[in-house]
Amino acid sequence: MLEICYFVGMNEKTIQELGLEETEAKVYLALLELGPSTVSEITKKAGITRTLGYHVLEKLGWYGLVDQVSGKGAKIVFSAEHPQRLIQHIKNKKNQWQRTLEKVEQKLPDLVSLYKFADKPTIKYQEGIEGVKNIFEETLKSRSEILSIMDVEGWDVPDFRTWARSYNRERSKNKIHERILLLDTPIARSWLEDYQGSFKYTEYRWIKKQQLKGIELFGGEINVYENKVVMALLKEPNRMGILIESSALSNILKALFELTWSNAKFNN
Repeated sequence: MLEICYFVGMNEKTIQELGLEETEAKVYLALLELGPSTVSEITKKAGITRTLGYHVLEKLGWYGLVDQVSGKGAKIVFSAEHPQRLIQHIKNKKNQWQRTLEKVEQKLPDLVSLYKFADKPTIKYQEGIEGVKNIFEETLKSRSEILSIMDVEGWDVPDFRTWARSYNRERSKNKIHERILLLDTPIARSWLEDYQGSFKYTEYRWIKKQQLKGIELFGGEINVYENKVVMALLKEPNRMGILIESSALSNILKALFELTWSNAKFNN
C-alpha cells in the first residue's frame, strides 16, 4: 500500500513539472486512472472538494485535457484526453507567454515613465587607466544627449589619446550627440585641431577658468546623461573612473551645465 501511494505521489509531481498546478495534476491523474467518471468519483480520488473539482475540471477543459461525455441519467461524466495533449497545452502556454512578453516589452517605457521611486544613488568606480576607460565607456550606452565638462589636459597623454579617438568614433557611430564645455587652454586648442571624432554629433563651447573656479585643478571630465553622472579623474596618482546613478544629482548638474553653457563662448 505504501508503495502504491509513493507511486501516485511521484506521478502527481511529474505532471506538475509538465505544466499543471497541484490540484490540476491531482484531478488529471485521477481521471487517467479512473477513466470516464463523475465529479464525485473524481474529487474523491483526487482528495479535493466537489466545488474545487468543478472549477479544476473547467480549467482542464479550457486546456483541452478533459472532455465532458455522455453519462447515465442526469449525471455528468468527464473523461481525460490522451496525455499527448499535454504537449499542445505546453505549446499554447509558450505562445501565450511569448505574446505577453512582446506586449510587456512594448509597454515597458510607458510603465517606467509612471514609476515613482526613492532616488537612492548607486556608485561604482574603477582605478587606473583601464578602470577609467571601462567606466567612461558606459556612456556609449546612452540613449540621450551627453553633457560634458572637460579639461583636455588630463586626456592629452599617450595612455589616453589613442583610446579617446576610438571612443569618439564609436560615439559618432552610435549617433550619440554630445555638448562639451571645454576649458580654454593652448593644449585644448591643439587637441581640437587633431580631433578625430565627427563634429556631426558634437557641439562645444569654450569656458575660462574664471567662469568655473577650480576646473583648472580638475584635470578630467564629467559626463551627465539620463540619470547618470560619469567622472574621469585623470591626474596621477589618483586616476579613476566613477559612475553615479542618481536622478537628483544628474538633474542638478544638467541645470548647472545649461546655465554655464548659455554664458560660454562659441567655437572660436
